[in-house]
Amino acid sequence: MTPSIVRRGALLIVLALVSPFALAAQQATGTVSGRVTDLSIGRGLPDVQIVVTGTRIGAVTGANGEYTLTGVPIGTRTITVRRIGYQPTTQTVTVLAASTVTADVALHVSAVNLSEVVVTGTGIATEKRKVGTNIATIDSALIGRANATTVDQAMQGKIPGAQITQNSGNPGGGGISVRLRGVNSFISGSDPLYIVDGVIVDNESGQLADLGIRSNPQNRLADLNPDDIEHIEIIRGAAAAALYGSRANNGVVQIFTKKGTTGKPRFTSTTRWGSSELRAQQPFNFYPFDVNGLPINRFNYQDDIFHRAASWDQNVTIEGGNDQTRYFMSGNFGNEDGIMRSTSSRRTGARINLQQQLTPRLVANITSNYINTNNEIQAFGEQNDYGIMGSLFFAPTSVDFRPVNGVYPLPPALGTNPLLAIDKIRNPQSIERFIGSTKLTWTPITNFLVDYTIGLDNVGFEQRQFVPRNAVLGTAPLATGRSQSVFENNRVVNQDAVTSYTWNAMGPFEARTTAGLNYTSQRVRITSATANGLAPVGDLVSAGSVFSAAQSDVQLRTLGIYGQQELSFNDKLFLSGAVRWDASSTFAPSERWQAFPKLSASYVVIDNRPGALNNLRVRSALGWAGSQPGILNAYSQFVTFTQFPFAGRPGFVNDITFGNPSLKNERAREWEVGTDVGFLGGRVSTEATYYNRIVSDLLFFRPLPTSTGFSRQFFPIGTMSNKGIELLLRTTNLDKTNLQWTSTLTYAHNKNNVDSLTILDFQSAGGYPNRIRQGEPAGVFYGSYAARNCQTGALLLDSLGRYRRSNQTADMGATLAIREALSGGTCNDSLNKVIGDPNPKWMGSFLNEFTIAKKLRVRALLDGVFGNKIMNLSTRAQNAGIASNSKAYERELLPYGDPRKLPPGFNARTQGIFEYWVEDGTFVKLRELSASYTLSGLGVRRYFADGIDLTVSGRNLAVWTNYSGYDPEINLFGTNAGGIGSVQTTSADRGFDFGGYPIPRVWQLSARITF
Repeated sequence: MTPSIVRRGALLIVLALVSPFALAAQQATGTVSGRVTDLSIGRGLPDVQIVVTGTRIGAVTGANGEYTLTGVPIGTRTITVRRIGYQPTTQTVTVLAASTVTADVALHVSAVNLSEVVVTGTGIATEKRKVGTNIATIDSALIGRANATTVDQAMQGKIPGAQITQNSGNPGGGGISVRLRGVNSFISGSDPLYIVDGVIVDNESGQLADLGIRSNPQNRLADLNPDDIEHIEIIRGAAAAALYGSRANNGVVQIFTKKGTTGKPRFTSTTRWGSSELRAQQPFNFYPFDVNGLPINRFNYQDDIFHRAASWDQNVTIEGGNDQTRYFMSGNFGNEDGIMRSTSSRRTGARINLQQQLTPRLVANITSNYINTNNEIQAFGEQNDYGIMGSLFFAPTSVDFRPVNGVYPLPPALGTNPLLAIDKIRNPQSIERFIGSTKLTWTPITNFLVDYTIGLDNVGFEQRQFVPRNAVLGTAPLATGRSQSVFENNRVVNQDAVTSYTWNAMGPFEARTTAGLNYTSQRVRITSATANGLAPVGDLVSAGSVFSAAQSDVQLRTLGIYGQQELSFNDKLFLSGAVRWDASSTFAPSERWQAFPKLSASYVVIDNRPGALNNLRVRSALGWAGSQPGILNAYSQFVTFTQFPFAGRPGFVNDITFGNPSLKNERAREWEVGTDVGFLGGRVSTEATYYNRIVSDLLFFRPLPTSTGFSRQFFPIGTMSNKGIELLLRTTNLDKTNLQWTSTLTYAHNKNNVDSLTILDFQSAGGYPNRIRQGEPAGVFYGSYAARNCQTGALLLDSLGRYRRSNQTADMGATLAIREALSGGTCNDSLNKVIGDPNPKWMGSFLNEFTIAKKLRVRALLDGVFGNKIMNLSTRAQNAGIASNSKAYERELLPYGDPRKLPPGFNARTQGIFEYWVEDGTFVKLRELSASYTLSGLGVRRYFADGIDLTVSGRNLAVWTNYSGYDPEINLFGTNAGGIGSVQTTSADRGFDFGGYPIPRVWQLSARITF
């Protein structure tokens, strides 16, 4: 082919691409502007979507409800106006060339809105009425009113079927975990796939240093600023998540940030001042006599460890634009001290979002977000050598930890001095993160759409640790001091291309075809340097005398392509079918490509009909999704090797895990069916969903005979199911000019079951009595119990009145015959049994919001978890012989003759009875409480158009529970699945309270101004 022919061909292609733009540019256009308000109170509504029907021309209202649509073709046009919580409406306008027409709209509050547009799980913007699955949405108003530190905190109590748990009270977020519709994998964690403005982000919460082995102080969703969020879409099951393939078994959460509005620049400043405090102290042994009856001094160090902590947050936004450009910019600084002394979190962030109309048919969207987070944290959970909570629980209350001549005394048996840890031990973290995307949207013809997105999530995470010399009891290297520096770079790059063609209507039929491609690459590099034997001065690694270093580099790749066909009939019946093909580098070549199909149907029986029954829709969907191994198991298809130097020479030995050359993904099949109903003129709406999910080819480690040279292999070990019901009820109780009252009620019930196992049941959390057991929910407590009389149910006691331990021959006899004779039957034949289930029977929430005289807004959110069990290992540690500091231990110290006295060794005996430490974990929390008032006098509005919003709010203000620990919501393992190195943990492991950071009660005062 000659160069001239190539040039001519290229010229023809360019002309073909440019011609539609040139023709479109010649079309006469005008402008539509106006203001959207609440019909009842007349207040401007922000974040309302306005679209010119039949086009892709749209806008979002600003804080006062104003909007501008530019480039609208002349003639009679219809605009569609939508917002979550309001009845959608349309308005007809006549657009003249080069002129502006005004169209003000007042929206009516509605509890049901089937015309709301969603993107997640559909591939392209789609009305909810056309989707056969339940997609939850949370808008910016609901997020803002939560006054939460993190985005996942703001979602608590608002999504049926979502168990959002604050696992600790650590400042900056508290290691929150999100579990949608139960446990769906052992090895992939519990968190869903997170997408921010088209960027697939990593929400890891693993540790780079030992801060509690398997506890998680903070996850990386804490880096996002809740004030930047426009809305969130959540899909909870495989039926909706099939388009995301082998990463969506745990559901998908897609976060959309604000894009700005047209008009003059608008400046918004929000300032928050906060105060946090310990909700209640843990009871300890403060009995003034020792075991011999002699007087003794005892100390309560909780006042020295915890304090009232202050926080401050400043957020500034600027938004505006014209017919070609829209922008949103924000800056944020947050400073939060933890209730545990010496802990804090500082976050600084900046965001620039830009939308540019490049040509009449080509739009570019650019988002960029830079975050710098600096945390000062302390070890807790399982870390008992230098962890503050572990040292507190394991130390007798008779020890005086106050320094003598500047020297802190160490405890008698274990760990460190908690006051020393506060003063001397440091675990600083520094996180530098950039999340950005570029999206091009091209509509060469009205019915054809092409989207291309490239996204980057780049995290630089440095974890340092300094434990000074002689800060820890014992002779281990740690006692000589330790300095450690670990740096992790985690980079995720994704590219997405989506095309969609809407076919011309064929009578009552309408159709749309969508196809897409996704490529994601992730690289995680970790380098660490550690030194022991520190010099008396200096806290850097170079101050040590015994050094070690490590380095790792893990790369993952995923390629997916999908196609989807939608068909509608009479705008009532909507059918959809799709399939995605996925290939992941974590799986063996023979199993790399997997197909994930889905089918869904939605039928709108009644649509906005006046009367008692206004809306009725029935829906159903069937779909498949998968799970990939995480970073720790990314190369499980191979035999890997570990360095093993000898005599100063390099050497290698194989790892204990035998590679699986046929490794494939876990696979979830889910069917859901549901209905959406609107009553009483849109004042009442309900959403009801039933789902049935089966996860097959569950991946975990099956044991191998040691004669193979290995001890385990990553392998499919069984199947697991989740079945449940989700209910949502919204009501508009009052809608008067000066009084509005709305309520939202959620209920969710999930039944988890391990249906089959190809290996023997196993302990899922190494060192803890969790169990994966066929026929039981995942992670049940399985361990020793207090033996009972099989006839009467009475506890069996020894001659001193102490419990008999089920797994001890000294208590129950050496033979089965003796056990049965002692028990009066066979009820104590097993050494261990299922002693509790940490999975809740049901969850619920109740939100009430009031608007009084158009200026005062009051809201309260209650949420609760019911029927779950907690194993209180913190109190068990207190009862240990080396501590003997629990409140219950006081009863052993009482004088003989006191009816409350317990026999000697009673509490020591309970150490071997895990059932003794299982408590009811049911709780109800006053999760959110707030009152906002708008100052809007003439003097105020002269400077601030929307007035000044003042808000007093509280979080975790009250807890109603029978649990005896700091907080029933605390969970030792957080979101962890895999732990450090080979420490075994699964995402099913929950319900353990062991040295956790207590969750604080928080009060805030905020002021918001716009000008």
